Amino acid sequence: MKDAMPLAAPAPLDPHDRRRLDWARGIVGELTTEEKVALLHQYAPAVPRLGIGPFVTGTEGVHGLAWRGPATQFPQPVGLAATWDPELLRRAAAVVAEEVRELRAGDPSVSLTVWAPVVNLLRHPLWGRTEEAYTEDPLLNAELGTAFSRGLRGDGPTWRTVPTLKHFLAYSNETDRCATSSDLPPRVLHELELPGFLAPLAAGAAGSVMLSYNLVDGRPAHLSDLVDSALRAALPDPDLLFVVSDAGAPGNLFRSQKVVPDAAHAYAAMLRAGVDSFTDNDTDPTETVTAVHAALAAGLVEEAHVDRAVVRQLVARARTGEFAALLGEDADPAAPAPGVPADRAGRRALAREAATRGAVLLAHRDPRALPLPPGPLAVLGAQAGTVLGDWYSGDLIDPVPLSRALAARREDVRVADGLDVVALEVTGDGPVLRAADGSLHVDRPAHRPAASEPERLVLTDLGEGVLTLRSQVTGLLVAPDDRGRLRPRSARVGGWVVQETFAREALPGAEGEHRLRHRGSGRLVGIEHHTGDLVLLPVGTEAGAAHLTANVLGSGGAAVEEATRGAAAAVLVLGNEPHVHGRETEDRPHLRLPEGDRAALRALVALPAEVATVLVITSSYPYDLEGLEEQVGAVVWSAHAGEAEGEALADLLTGARDFSGRLAQTWPTSAPLPSVLDYDTIGTSMTYRYGQEARFGFGHGLALDACDWHGIDARWDGDEIAVHVEVTAPAERRTGGPLHEVVQVYADVPASSFSRRCHEVPVTRLVGSAAVEVPASGAATVALRIPARRLALHAPDLEAWELPDGPVTVRIARSAARTAEAFTLPAPPSAPPEAATGDLVPAHRAEEVHGLLRSPASLLEGTVLRAATAAGGTAAFVLPAGAVVAAVGTEGEGEAVLLEGPLPHTVVADGDRPTGTVRVRLTGRAALTGLRLTTD
Repeated sequence: MKDAMPLAAPAPLDPHDRRRLDWARGIVGELTTEEKVALLHQYAPAVPRLGIGPFVTGTEGVHGLAWRGPATQFPQPVGLAATWDPELLRRAAAVVAEEVRELRAGDPSVSLTVWAPVVNLLRHPLWGRTEEAYTEDPLLNAELGTAFSRGLRGDGPTWRTVPTLKHFLAYSNETDRCATSSDLPPRVLHELELPGFLAPLAAGAAGSVMLSYNLVDGRPAHLSDLVDSALRAALPDPDLLFVVSDAGAPGNLFRSQKVVPDAAHAYAAMLRAGVDSFTDNDTDPTETVTAVHAALAAGLVEEAHVDRAVVRQLVARARTGEFAALLGEDADPAAPAPGVPADRAGRRALAREAATRGAVLLAHRDPRALPLPPGPLAVLGAQAGTVLGDWYSGDLIDPVPLSRALAARREDVRVADGLDVVALEVTGDGPVLRAADGSLHVDRPAHRPAASEPERLVLTDLGEGVLTLRSQVTGLLVAPDDRGRLRPRSARVGGWVVQETFAREALPGAEGEHRLRHRGSGRLVGIEHHTGDLVLLPVGTEAGAAHLTANVLGSGGAAVEEATRGAAAAVLVLGNEPHVHGRETEDRPHLRLPEGDRAALRALVALPAEVATVLVITSSYPYDLEGLEEQVGAVVWSAHAGEAEGEALADLLTGARDFSGRLAQTWPTSAPLPSVLDYDTIGTSMTYRYGQEARFGFGHGLALDACDWHGIDARWDGDEIAVHVEVTAPAERRTGGPLHEVVQVYADVPASSFSRRCHEVPVTRLVGSAAVEVPASGAATVALRIPARRLALHAPDLEAWELPDGPVTVRIARSAARTAEAFTLPAPPSAPPEAATGDLVPAHRAEEVHGLLRSPASLLEGTVLRAATAAGGTAAFVLPAGAVVAAVGTEGEGEAVLLEGPLPHTVVADGDRPTGTVRVRLTGRAALTGLRLTTD
């Protein structure tokens, strides 16, 4: 298994790509140095004399075309993943590609390089960007990322768009993301982090990668040697991969990360590391161009590095047909792509299907709750009346909230958002008024002779002391204008820096009074002396802040009581606002629901027993419901599901469709979590693979009409496990529409089945799955072929993959914790792993590292170990039994001691295994470079 990985072999070099490579390598010689350097910036200018037009590096599209006006919007990726259906993701991505093409037809500046999908693992539930990624499982992540990439790419030699995989590497924290280093043990790197990038690239489905802001093992990801040694090595030609920086990241190298002294050194290092395009300073290329020219003049980089970067950009563009006339190719792929809806109605239907299939029935304690019973229905919660987008959403087309969708199909639907309507009063200045121009102020008769109306504001508590204020009259949210004056002016919460939220700060000794601090600017709300306007005070100003009291004019709680009086059922909709408490730049503070939502849930639980209760959570991430889910009739989760969210949820709640979504991310219990900055998923027992405690586990999802499984079988067929399941619909149905089922296959391989060396094995792991439509009569046949390589673990001592040589248990399951049938199979057929060669054992093979950090040996290459603190630490190495450790390699001042005894030391076997372990203790400022073995 020395050269293998648990992925399919790379696709061979396509003849069309060979022609594009030859053309790009030829034409780069006709460009001047100035022209080539200019092409390196994200806004690359045209070179008309050679038929090269202007180019922009990326268009956002993780679940729909973003930031370009109205476009079809699918569920957030974490919701798409809950379908477990690669084909559905392919179709959704194909719509995104189609709409990018359509937009480009009217605006040639629109890039056909799409910055999607996000294939970072959901290893930690507090990551702020959970909504953008798919799953915690590396295999499912690889399959879904490949499928979405295929949809963006399209079929045939001309690519519809070029998918860009984000964000390489080991990026899933927002806290200090530009300065934190993800420490990656070798098995975490190879088994968990790399597959999501390697699979789409090796399949020929993706053509670009965006690098991440963080450092990895002390080296900025933008200088990672893995770009070439792992990513480009997976391709038939390294110049088929176009690598782009993340926005603003080039400057981080010398500003926040400080690994180089200036811009010239930064750009030189990135070019040498394999970065091909620089996303920095928006449309202004000055810093990029100046820095690259300075680097060339100083000999920090060679022009050949610039040449290969330009070649890679031109190849990516050529794949989309941009240079078809120069290459003698078809200018455009077939439009629309086969199977992609060409009309708005068809795209809406696909968005609705994705939203339906991605919703998960988490719990169903009361059979009366779903489908919703006849009779008066109370629909509760602010999120029942809205459809929310996120930072990477486009403009939603005709979104229908759940409350309206339910009201359209049932009589006597009572809606109560549960929000208080308040009037603000300023201590010493009286009530807050609304002027004719919409501005908020206190009374100043000399300035405003005309009377103003008291402003009635709907207060939404977003938790953690954060709130929004919406005018009951205009429906607009209060936010500052460009002069800092507050007025209702925004339709929704949004923007890179949210302007519509305020933090409520209690005033000691003044019960009921608060200050308001604008979260986007950090400025306090005060009163302008002459005009009486509510304004933001200057930055850092504390004196003069308004002391505010919120007087309740209309109680949200009372409205809920009225709506639920005499109701047959109550549906409460809770969840997050995607721009607050968890998004890009902001990790989540905890897993709990906000206190206001917990209070609403407790009120739902307290309803009379004759009222059927349903909790619907629309959120970007999992919650800890703290046991309250056991007191509700049914619990449903959906990601923010795009334009068709309300219609899809209404279909499911009323029984027009059945639930088929399965969680692709564990919903953990209240057990303490490791730091979001700790990337050792194996060592911290995170995710289902390593036994993380779950309230709702990986793969979990219920149905109202559960399908029957028959003829379950799993056996070896050559070097594949052949799995067979017959899935049939129940004889009696409570729901309408087609049924869908997800068959999951897990492997449990004990440590004893790896006889050569000791491995910390996963508790279980997904090795295959299939999402199928089940006919009303007859059966759907699931036939899976699972390659033996999926049972392998990465052996750091061999730098290779190792198959078990003992029995394995294969479970055909409805979730990771719910087995339908299990089979014990003998060891897979395999050749013995190749022994490591050479007498040097490099530091990157170290395992069980404690108190040491993996660090760069140099700016661009190599790994050493250094002490994290003055106390030092230890590292273990697995070596062949009988090998002799002659020396411990170090650089710098400090001490490295082999704990097993003086050197030379003969490695003692671990029991009957042909390997043993040695441990090195490192102190001081020395760097551990590795071990030297001898045959003497």
